Amino acid sequence: MSKKTISKTFLSNRFSAVRIILPLVVLFIGVLNSSMISKSKMGAPARDFPSVTIGTQTWMTINWDYPTPKRWFFDNDSITNKKYGKLYYYSNAATAAPPGWHLPSLDEWQTLINFYGGDAKALPFLLEGGSSGLNLLFGGNKSANISPTDIFNFRDTWGFYWTSTVDGEQTAYAVHFEKGNANIIKTTYRKANGFSVRYIKDSAK
Repeated sequence: MSKKTISKTFLSNRFSAVRIILPLVVLFIGVLNSSMISKSKMGAPARDFPSVTIGTQTWMTINWDYPTPKRWFFDNDSITNKKYGKLYYYSNAATAAPPGWHLPSLDEWQTLINFYGGDAKALPFLLEGGSSGLNLLFGGNKSANISPTDIFNFRDTWGFYWTSTVDGEQTAYAVHFEKGNANIIKTTYRKANGFSVRYIKDSAK
């Protein structure tokens, strides 16, 4: 075989390979871009979630459990405690919402509470099995206290839910309620606590 024939064969094979590989590269880029567009800042997928509309607000009816840094199942047990969702640092709770949802502010929580009669009356309606359908849970917390092992407290007796309302560099407001106490409490906690998260749907523009 002459050098000229070998050269033509080599070039023909090279162009054939390019024709095969190029569409695959374009397809990969398209899939990657689509994946990036459909995720939130922390990687949560854009999809429908169980929710209920109460007055002018639409709330998720499950505790958030999407994987992010700095989040835990109670007692690090995803089997026994799956229904409670994960407990999140404030910073992760504030940024992990899927597209179209956000961490509710203290005012947005108060609007929900007022719909059912205010701080002293609303809790039975909002808890699991209550007529609101919201199904808030006594999910306990992960303590912000530094320890060689994770410290978890109050599952099935206390519930804590982050709000987006901050009180300072190290603290933010949460909604807190206790079994046997009808009052809903709103107070500030260190952002390094691990609390439950519910998201509220963005208002239509």
